Amino acid sequence: MAIVGTGPAGSLLAHQMARAGWRVLLLEKHKLPRYKACGGGLTLRAQALLPFDLDGLVEDRARTTRLRVHYRTAFVQNDGTAPVHLVMRDHFDHFLVRQAEAAGAVVRDQTRFLSLSGSPGQLTVKTTAGRFHTRLVVGADGVYSRVARSLGLSISHQVMPALEAELALPHNARQRLSGAICFDFGVVPGGYAWLFPKKNGLSAGILARNRPARCLKPFLLDYLARNSLPGNEGCRSLRLHPIPCRPDPRNGYADPRGLVVGDATGLVDPVTGEGIYYALKGAMIAAAVLSSPDSYGTSTAHRYTRAIKAEIEAEVLKADILARILYGCPKLSNWVLTRWGAKIGATHLAVYRGEMSYRRLFRYVMSPVGFAHLLWSQRGGTKRS
Repeated sequence: MAIVGTGPAGSLLAHQMARAGWRVLLLEKHKLPRYKACGGGLTLRAQALLPFDLDGLVEDRARTTRLRVHYRTAFVQNDGTAPVHLVMRDHFDHFLVRQAEAAGAVVRDQTRFLSLSGSPGQLTVKTTAGRFHTRLVVGADGVYSRVARSLGLSISHQVMPALEAELALPHNARQRLSGAICFDFGVVPGGYAWLFPKKNGLSAGILARNRPARCLKPFLLDYLARNSLPGNEGCRSLRLHPIPCRPDPRNGYADPRGLVVGDATGLVDPVTGEGIYYALKGAMIAAAVLSSPDSYGTSTAHRYTRAIKAEIEAEVLKADILARILYGCPKLSNWVLTRWGAKIGATHLAVYRGEMSYRRLFRYVMSPVGFAHLLWSQRGGTKRS
């Protein structure tokens, strides 16, 4: 098996398949470890999928979650379980690569995938480092997956841009921000901004569903200034990251020659832009399907696509409707967040913990009961959702 891409999906799948006795070649176009533009928020539901101890990787534990609208707090919750842990993606991703390597996978960095040829079970992968022969190829190579195109998979989605900065901060500023993550609405039309603390600094970013990438930087610099944070002069890095959204329900994720996982499927959380959870979940689904005693072929490809659609795509499509409501009419959604932010924030944290699915959240939001609960919470009631 050849896996292209060493993000969480590719590396976790390589680990699982190598442990199952497969010969695995893990390819990466960059030199490892490589930087990844990402806030590095690792939710509890994502952590639950990993069979590894991550204590040494955690930069900060976000026991406080704050939601603000126009810089005024609409919701704050202190939680001893820390529903989100913060990691640096270059450290986290490289840790997963090392676990795959320890399980027996062969890792080749600075090796770019170029093309695929051959028939199912007898494939040739052409790379910048030569040709490799494999039974099966997996694309874990991101939102613009070259492997997906080589497999002829019809994967259609839109892209929303996110701009992320890593800031170097003095000790007193780090202490002020430590232990809390902040989500800010009303900062950019049709999007949100965030502050995620790290051991030696801060990840700050901005995402806009309906804004071109070139418009984001002024909004981000203004956001940093309003939070008394350094702008260009304090950035260790400032990078754009494309995030897939609005997947087409007709998408297919596998054929008899291979499959795709992670961002290559176009399936991430369209509300927050978080993709680690679905990347890890997709890897575990792929590992379970590929562990079948049947040789990989058409029936296995169909099983994988059905599983991804049932366990991930259905969730993302419901979440995407919520995201369109949230970002499609900023004035209305900001008013709703201001008025009912406490209830909405607490409910969304339940998704992060894995206590609630987006499908269940969608049914709740769209139901008369959900609306009644919002009204009750505004009056100071304590009804449970």
